[in-house]
Amino acid sequence: MCWEASDAVDPLVTIRIATYDRGPMLVERAIASAIRQTHRNIEILVIGDGATPETMAAVAQVTDPRVRFVNLPRTSYPRNAERRWKVIGHAPMNAALRLARGSWIAPLDDDDECTDDRVEALLSAAIERRLEFVYGKTAILQLDGGWKELGSWPPGHGKFTQGAALYSTRLAFMRYDARSWLDGLPADWNLWRRMIRAGVRMGYVDRIVYRYFPARHNPTTEE
Repeated sequence: MCWEASDAVDPLVTIRIATYDRGPMLVERAIASAIRQTHRNIEILVIGDGATPETMAAVAQVTDPRVRFVNLPRTSYPRNAERRWKVIGHAPMNAALRLARGSWIAPLDDDDECTDDRVEALLSAAIERRLEFVYGKTAILQLDGGWKELGSWPPGHGKFTQGAALYSTRLAFMRYDARSWLDGLPADWNLWRRMIRAGVRMGYVDRIVYRYFPARHNPTTEE
C-alpha cells in the first residue's frame, strides 16, 4: 500500500458512530467528545441502524456543520444473544466505510467518548511513523467508579478496543463480517485479525485516547 506525501497535509478524519436508540447519550457523550477534538479537520459521520425517532431528533439538535447523519433500514441480526452481540452494528459500520469522506477512519461507539486529543495523537503517530493503522490505550469504567487501562503492544485479541484505533480509508475495502461469530470473535476483532494477517502496518501509542463505558453503566433498551 503506497504512502503519499498528501497524507501529511492536515488530512480530513472521519469519526464514525453507529447508533440505534441511545439518543441523548449519543449527543451528550459521543458526539460531544468528537466535536471537542483538537484536530479540527474532521467529519462526524453518524449512521443509524434504523435509528429511533428519539435518536434522530437528538442528532437533529446538533448544530455543528461537521456532523452528518444517515439513517439506514434496521438490520436483521441473529436471534441468539451471543451471536447478536458479536455482530451488532456491522451494517451501519460498513456503510460508514463506503460513505466516509476522510482519508482516515476513527471508530467511536455511541455510548463512549474520545479524549480531546484522540485524533491528533493517533494521526501524528501514523504520519510520523508511516503507519496504516494505529491504536492507543482505553480507560474502562469499573463498577466501583474507578478506571482500568487496556492497551499494549503487539496487537492481539483483547489488547485494545476499536474506539482506540485510527486507520487509513485505503483499508475500507476490508469490511465487518456479519458472520464473525463463526470464528468465535466479535466483528471488530475479526476485522483487526484479518488486517494483522494481511500485513497492515500497525503501531501503538502509549497513552489513553478513549473512555469505554460498559453497557451496565448505560441505561438503554438494547445492548
